[in-house]
Amino acid sequence: MNNTPLRRKRTVVLTFDDACRSHIEIVAPILKQYGFGATFFICRFDDEWRAKHEKHLLTAPEIRRLADSGFEIGNHTWNHPSLQQRSASECNTEIVRLNQFLQDAGVPPPVSFAYPGGPYAANAAPLLAASFRGARTTEQRPWHPKADDPMRIPAIPIQGEDKQRFYQAVEQTRHDNTVVLVFHGVPDPVHEWVNTPPHLFAEYMQYLHQNGFRAASMREILFEHGLNHPESDQ
Repeated sequence: MNNTPLRRKRTVVLTFDDACRSHIEIVAPILKQYGFGATFFICRFDDEWRAKHEKHLLTAPEIRRLADSGFEIGNHTWNHPSLQQRSASECNTEIVRLNQFLQDAGVPPPVSFAYPGGPYAANAAPLLAASFRGARTTEQRPWHPKADDPMRIPAIPIQGEDKQRFYQAVEQTRHDNTVVLVFHGVPDPVHEWVNTPPHLFAEYMQYLHQNGFRAASMREILFEHGLNHPESDQ
């Protein structure tokens, strides 16, 4: 890394959805190589789907290993439903059930949330604000932590073979904003439409490293900007 002070570096937030096993087998070693932070948003899906695809999903001990390695673990609900279509009670059940799973695994209580599927759910935002410091959407633009609603953090999905999508996204970073990137599996054999080939992911991380970017977790940026909620302080 170059000697640019952290406050002057262009910052990206790396986030990874859906608890794919490739996160611990491929992603985490590359991130550790460069000293990058990241947030892994965990969900479990329904029992039948999980049983069918279990070999491609992280286990509770593997999620704990990611947390113990210094990565942030966030809440992505239990079943990955569209919260826009759910009642407050149903949304709460999704959040609490996943939090309990993480607690049983020995993972610290999450402070970050990611909306399943990506769209902002205004109906769920007040509930989320009572439990989390920030909630990530997939609204495709840079994040301005001092101006944006912390329950509506924009992010840019990166997937497939289109490398220019990654490069155009990270080049939107400025010293007064942050670009949040969304990855799924690297690779993702059960969600092929959001797959990232491992060789491209390695290329992307090398680019960030060689060009002096700071790669952080969502939690880091939320804390740095004082985006705290009293009930989320643990």
